[in-house]
Amino acid sequence: MARLSMSEVAFSLLAFGLVTGCQQSRPAEQEQAGLTASDELLLASAKVALPAPGTTPADLPDPDSQGAQLVVQYCASCHGLPSPGAHSATDWPRYVRRMWVRTEGLPDRFEIAVPSRGERQVILEYLAANALQVGTDLPAGPGRDLFVQTCEGCHELPDPKSHSPDDWTALVRRMMDHMQDVLGQTLTPDQYSQVAMYLESASRR
Repeated sequence: MARLSMSEVAFSLLAFGLVTGCQQSRPAEQEQAGLTASDELLLASAKVALPAPGTTPADLPDPDSQGAQLVVQYCASCHGLPSPGAHSATDWPRYVRRMWVRTEGLPDRFEIAVPSRGERQVILEYLAANALQVGTDLPAGPGRDLFVQTCEGCHELPDPKSHSPDDWTALVRRMMDHMQDVLGQTLTPDQYSQVAMYLESASRR
């Protein structure tokens, strides 16, 4: 088996999403692995862009559809399964294009399948049809500014009416867990209550 260069290793890990948190490893371990500062930065950047863990094929909208099955087939081979609601319909083409560029650049020995042109169209149509519903006219109320400030840093602002009042408490909690995993920070209990109560109230209007 041919030996990979460090740049190939870094790119491969970036494409697969196999990031172990280089910022937390000891300098001696980094030196032993032969990673340069540039390699470490590349690996760290991959972790920021990865889908949050926890989504299963059964969680996908219309899981038996061709689009859902293609998402599982191609996307889950490299990283956690993405939820279509993680991004808006206008954002998804940019994200999936970036993934296709990464996988197309992998050496053939990794045997990672790349979707055909027709399959890519089906994937994009499926993601767009089930994408995050964006809020265009958010009502005023306590917690609105905190909601905007917190959530727009990662994605477009969801329409509060896209979920029922009873769903928002659990959804905000899940987003807090994602923030902790990806950004290493999250909301305080008081901030969590403000955002959840705002979304519950706004969803009723």
